[in-house]
Amino acid sequence: MAQRKRLTYVLHCVIGICCMFGFGLLPAVSPITPAGMKILGVFIGSIYMWSFIDILWPSLLGLVALCLTEYAPMGTIMQTSFGDSVSILIILSMVLFGAIQEAGVTNYISRWFLTRKIINGRPIVFSFIFIFCTYVLAALSASILPAILFMWAILYGVLSDVGYQKGDKYATLMVIGTYFGAMVGHGAKPFVATGLILTGAFTKVTNIEINYLTYMLYGIIMAVLSIIVYCLIMKYIFRPDTSKIANISANHFEKDVLPPMKAKQKVLFVSLFAFLLLMLIPSIFPKDIWFIAFLNKIGNNGIALMFLGVLCMIHVDKEPVIDFIKIASKYVSWDIFCLVALVMVISGALTDESTGIINFLTVMLDPILGGKSPFVFAVLVLGFALVFTNFTNNTVLGVMILPVLYSYAKINGANLAGIGVAMIFMVHYAIITPAASIYSAVLHGNYEWVDSKQVVAYTSIVLVFIYLLYIVVGIPLANAMF
Repeated sequence: MAQRKRLTYVLHCVIGICCMFGFGLLPAVSPITPAGMKILGVFIGSIYMWSFIDILWPSLLGLVALCLTEYAPMGTIMQTSFGDSVSILIILSMVLFGAIQEAGVTNYISRWFLTRKIINGRPIVFSFIFIFCTYVLAALSASILPAILFMWAILYGVLSDVGYQKGDKYATLMVIGTYFGAMVGHGAKPFVATGLILTGAFTKVTNIEINYLTYMLYGIIMAVLSIIVYCLIMKYIFRPDTSKIANISANHFEKDVLPPMKAKQKVLFVSLFAFLLLMLIPSIFPKDIWFIAFLNKIGNNGIALMFLGVLCMIHVDKEPVIDFIKIASKYVSWDIFCLVALVMVISGALTDESTGIINFLTVMLDPILGGKSPFVFAVLVLGFALVFTNFTNNTVLGVMILPVLYSYAKINGANLAGIGVAMIFMVHYAIITPAASIYSAVLHGNYEWVDSKQVVAYTSIVLVFIYLLYIVVGIPLANAMF
């Protein structure tokens, strides 16, 4: 078995590297230019190895391969990859949100949600609040995995206390629902994680800046509606036995009283919402107000640096509020950082007119997408995104779709920003298979509480309704807001 895995690994490496460095040696397929063939080879090789092998080293190798295409000298590639503002911001955000996570601030946020009296005697309302709480924690965390594991731990205790057994339908649906809420929250912030990666790549491809406030408002609306849809499906289609949890009460979550917040936790709690506020208010107020002009001048990276600098400077209980080195060593995901670095530079390369790639995509996809109205085009793009995000890495898929989105939206007059944002949220519904995202394997591997076949069966039905939700509400709302 081990030998087979090694052989498979070697085979994937050979295929990926051959694509990355050898694809450009093939005769150019008009209208792709020879330079375009080389860049396309780097992209295909990177996608292949990201999907089947690893994230980090293929990203590093991809930067070298891109230099050999003569698209740009290595100095320029380094500047537009690791030196891109998106790459820098994702590192800074990981440290800031990682410090908040490390201090346990999210425990107090979850306790607030779960002690609302509205859940008393209302199983489906409790289900909604619990899943929505997971969404909020995921949105406020550097990584969604701790939010998933933390909320699962709470859920297991509740289920055991009221008498549910592992394998009971309600228990299974709530374990899946918790993961569902976390994945929806994963893309909630456009300045960290996949939200930042895909909005940054979108801007590189289209030269259109996504308004952060509008992005987050759209995400919150669609998240609430998606979780409502999940709970309604659970109640009226799956119909689990909720009798054991019919008398659920907020008092259940007040038994283990949390200690009062420490000074450090209070500072980080306030800093969290202050940071979110400063990232968003430049989108709200006139730019000629001196404070807004200051924020626009230093930009998002400047705001993040300012917060980290101040919080590293401030000492509480004889230690800095943020120990940068300690937090960075634990919460910075270098594989994601390297992925972002390659995405930032290759996104621009793919859409460069000198490559001919956009023209090629237009010709190839014309039988499917050509002549379609903007609404039908959006329906097809979101359908493609939803299906394939469940079979390949959701971040990688989002990057793949962007050049196609750009090429056709220019032709049929579709709302690029609207469809782009809807697509970014759509690729986060990555649940059905273990390959759907880097976190999906955690759900499918939770053998104690769920069976992988159940995950496939239940989530396939749920995502059909989510797709309908985006057709009926998501697309019109995106067009109205962007």
